[in-house]
Amino acid sequence: MKIVLSFLGLILVAFIILTLGSGLLVLLAYGIGWTVNLVMGLEPFQATVLGLAGILVFIILADRVIHTLTPPAPVSNDIEFDDEDDFEDDEDFDPFEDKDELDKRYAGIPRWRRPLRNLDFSNVNPNDRCPCGSGRKYKNCHGVKQNKN
Repeated sequence: MKIVLSFLGLILVAFIILTLGSGLLVLLAYGIGWTVNLVMGLEPFQATVLGLAGILVFIILADRVIHTLTPPAPVSNDIEFDDEDDFEDDEDFDPFEDKDELDKRYAGIPRWRRPLRNLDFSNVNPNDRCPCGSGRKYKNCHGVKQNKN
């Protein structure tokens, strides 16, 4: 119960702060609008909207000036690399494997369905899931070529 009340209290405090801040912003815009109304002779609503636009432009320009004057955050070059995912330790991975040999081995399989690595299809039954990871049965995935022979 205390957690719920403290959460509702935080929401109430945030709502009060936002309400006061927006009220002060509107009063500032109205004051600027009243001054513009005296100088330029505009309607009060038009002068207030012009004051709000001026405040928005001022906030954007102030933000850009602050970001221009402050130095950027330092970039850390202390990057630690994890050696667990190196392909050099993987026995099956050969980035320079002969493409013609792969094309011959998987001739009946579309290029987009070919496995990324050489998989062992020797002990797979036709109704088992395909070892390539597609989720299909072997006879409907990589076993199509063997079933046609």
